[in-house]
Amino acid sequence: MTGVIIVSHSEKLAEGLRDIVMEMNDGSVAVIAAGGAADGRIGTNTTKIKNAIESLAEREHILIFVDLGSAVICSETAIEMLEDEVLQAKVHIVDAPLVEGVIGGVIQATICNELEKIIATAKEGATLRKVH
Repeated sequence: MTGVIIVSHSEKLAEGLRDIVMEMNDGSVAVIAAGGAADGRIGTNTTKIKNAIESLAEREHILIFVDLGSAVICSETAIEMLEDEVLQAKVHIVDAPLVEGVIGGVIQATICNELEKIIATAKEGATLRKVH
């Protein structure tokens, strides 16, 4: 089973995206919103991300989706802070657009649990045309 962590500088954005994707989730994918700084301000929080990762430790794959550069840095730091190397190996930061990537990735993860297919589907969000 797959776990997804949404890391945005905005706690509200991460929670709102989680709300959207849970409507398309059959319950098999755990989705955690880990947005915002510790005090609720705009920003990211390494400890919040690390705690989210650890809460998904039983999952086969843990995918982190990020919005901006420092979210990547905080996510990488959170992974490095993990003492469990097996858990570290399960975590992947996905280079995909936040909204389209999370939605595509979660939907694919409800269909199959193949890491490569889930990540590929999430990345396809970068080429999604909204207006033709």
